[in-house]
Amino acid sequence: MKYIGMDAHSRNSVFVVLGKSGRVLKRGKVNSQEDELLGFVRSIKGPKKLAFEEGVMSQWLYLLFKDEVEEVVVCQPRDKNGPKNDDRDAWELADLLRVGRLKSVFHSDSLLMNLRVLTSGYDDATQELTRIKNRYKAVYRQVALSTKMTGFYESEDMLTLLDTEERYYVACTLFEQIKLFEEQRLGYVERFESNVRKYKPIKLLTSIPGLGPVRANQIVAVMVTPYRFPKKYNLFSYAMLTKHNQISDGKLYGKQRALGQSVLKRVFKSAALSAIKSNTAFRRKYEEMRAAGKDDRAARNAVAKMIAATVMGVWKSGKKYNDKHREVTQRRNRKSHSGA
Repeated sequence: MKYIGMDAHSRNSVFVVLGKSGRVLKRGKVNSQEDELLGFVRSIKGPKKLAFEEGVMSQWLYLLFKDEVEEVVVCQPRDKNGPKNDDRDAWELADLLRVGRLKSVFHSDSLLMNLRVLTSGYDDATQELTRIKNRYKAVYRQVALSTKMTGFYESEDMLTLLDTEERYYVACTLFEQIKLFEEQRLGYVERFESNVRKYKPIKLLTSIPGLGPVRANQIVAVMVTPYRFPKKYNLFSYAMLTKHNQISDGKLYGKQRALGQSVLKRVFKSAALSAIKSNTAFRRKYEEMRAAGKDDRAARNAVAKMIAATVMGVWKSGKKYNDKHREVTQRRNRKSHSGA
């Protein structure tokens, strides 16, 4: 087996090839173009594995190499000390791959992976829209004008209340930016709604309370397949909904969340806020926990986990959400335990 470490950049990429013993067999630097990248990898004869770090090019590189080598390992970027050195970085990746010390980041050739570009663009647009709105609001607060009126961001009449030409000009530019980004946001939403009809997993997830087209697209884009997670607890950890004990020498040093997807954490927690407002099993779960003495935060977090578990169940079963499923399952379990 030969082990190839790749330090990939948009312009050039550096390769280092190691043998089983760790001896350097080959080095190379090529333009980051499809034919040259494939040409180098194909020049390495025999069984081979390839590793590179997660980045903006990683999905393209994964698809490019997945049929060229025995295994493609896309790993988390590592902390590096000292001056930047592409050759050394490629060598370290190859060596860590050789000894099995790299933890891979999920990649797939599924068409659903393409949704990540769309959801990332939507996140960027909404975050920028929020920043512009905050700056726009600040212009009015500087002169003690209320910004709490309905339709504040859509009303051009508010501009006439500003006291100076300079303030008016700044507010006008921000007002136009808000309109532009709002149009772009709505364009993303239209695509998300179209995907509900296009992709069955997204349509299934929209049947779950709290999950509209946007959140369903975001979940499917990140998860791609529910079968990545053997149990619901694996998804809870990946979605950063739970903390793990930090133990050393038998002593507990607190709790910490594992590395995961903050997008899923945000989606499941916001979905929980929406779900507890409806007359569903999620609200009943929330009320049960509050009645048992749990605070609001703990109850909402439990609902977020319940939604995550429901996503796995609905997706795997291929059946729409059934609001009575949880209660029916609980009754069945109670009967089986009492019968035992």
